[in-house]
Amino acid sequence: MTADVEQASADAVALRDGRILAVGMAADVEKHRGDRTTVVELDGRTLAPGFIDGHAHVANFGLQAIGANLLAEPDGVVNDIDDLVKALQDFAVGPDVMRTGWIYGMGYDDSVLAEGRHPTRDDLDKVSTELPVMAVHISGHFIAVNSKGLEVIGYDADTQDPSGGLIRRRTGTNEPNGVLEELAAIPVMLDALSPKTPEDLVYNLQQGLEMAMSYGYTTAQEGRAFATTHAGLAAYAETVGFPIDIVSYIDYSDVTPLQSEWNSRTYRNGYRVGGMKVTLDGSPQGRTAWRTEPYLIPPDGQGADYAGYPALSDEEAFAAIDAAYANDWQVLVHANGDAAIDQMLAAIDAATDSHGGGDRRSTLIHGQYVREDQLDRMVELQMTASLFPMHTYYWGDWHKQLIGNELGNTISPTRSALERGLPLTSHTDAPVALPNLMQVMWATVNRVSRSGTTIGAEQKLSPAEAFAAITLAGARQHFEEAEKGSIEVGKLADLVILSDNPLTIEPSRINTIIVLETIKAGETVWRRPGPKL
Repeated sequence: MTADVEQASADAVALRDGRILAVGMAADVEKHRGDRTTVVELDGRTLAPGFIDGHAHVANFGLQAIGANLLAEPDGVVNDIDDLVKALQDFAVGPDVMRTGWIYGMGYDDSVLAEGRHPTRDDLDKVSTELPVMAVHISGHFIAVNSKGLEVIGYDADTQDPSGGLIRRRTGTNEPNGVLEELAAIPVMLDALSPKTPEDLVYNLQQGLEMAMSYGYTTAQEGRAFATTHAGLAAYAETVGFPIDIVSYIDYSDVTPLQSEWNSRTYRNGYRVGGMKVTLDGSPQGRTAWRTEPYLIPPDGQGADYAGYPALSDEEAFAAIDAAYANDWQVLVHANGDAAIDQMLAAIDAATDSHGGGDRRSTLIHGQYVREDQLDRMVELQMTASLFPMHTYYWGDWHKQLIGNELGNTISPTRSALERGLPLTSHTDAPVALPNLMQVMWATVNRVSRSGTTIGAEQKLSPAEAFAAITLAGARQHFEEAEKGSIEVGKLADLVILSDNPLTIEPSRINTIIVLETIKAGETVWRRPGPKL
């Protein structure tokens, strides 16, 4: 399978010097065989273009690979708070705790835990009272810490909530209960868990890259690189070099990396800066996404009029996006709630008036609650949508409770986007979940929730459309469609070998497909243990 609209499949492919030399019938490609040609027989397996995630955080893949797995089934075994405590206790006796000084794990989901709530400091004190403990929510927008963790962070009853964040309190007091939201959580998490030494940086990145390649990534995105994140990635590129391509989008708060030589359409040792990232709200499943209508189930401590909240004021959002347009930087905008998307559209509209439109490929990231009139406006503004249909499985049932059955069926409206001609990618947002793009494709095609309920049947995509969203469309989003995303003559030989064909397998089984081998520019960079193909 080629992802090439002109030639969807082929019998054989020839490679030379890291590029695709020929594609087509076996007899035609055979003409390119030479004395030193290596021939690989697939024996029923499938060769496909390498995967390109529309949005992820590859710099944090290592945290997921190293830390305790707090994911619920089917990606983990944490189904209640006792399971979570045990997983963290198991990690605490392992070799990696002292790399950060924190006992930590990634991926708990309060909407799935049997107790239906976040773990608190009291729960995490059962793990340790001597070392700080951190459980990172599956959305990446919340953390829970123990009493020692609050002490290390410096949060107490006198600490005020930061702008764009919330420190949850014990009932009837001002004492933190250990649950932190948004900008009370994200900077804390990054500071605590980021590698502190060059050796730890290399270790984390190598663990994360191994995970990425095992899922078929040949181009990975760092979707919110702070200046320190970029510095670490650039240092790795200079000293080690990346085995696959990594493109970073720099947080608007410090654009220094965008003013460096790394801001380029050309990779250097597998790394480049691609543009700016602006975050306008939070997580819909965590109820911090900013809506125009209230949530049907407000979080603890919030009233019936609670509709989430913005991460930035209008002035801040307009200034950030204007700076991107003024400097011709591509901009990726995290916006989940329709109020946040209204803010995004107004800011892009104003920036377009000031600096012109054209092929900027400004991209909406996530867009869970995007309205159809907003999709129309995105087409007019020549935007791209990177939607998140994986939510239909992981949180589809929860969304219906939060915003109602009718609206719940419209989350990640992939069909509506494509029918309007809006360029569309899909993504994992890993380490929100595992960086498994076959799971994403399965969810995009089937839209089935954990309970087996179909979430908006009219928004399903065909397997071919869903596959394009993680290959050729991903390349286009990054301005790389001339080089990547399909098996076409002249393009880079960025390829994966899959256990089955995702276009012909029964759609309900797409997520059973595994990556057997990942090939970057004609060289195998990862192979699943077992007999060599």
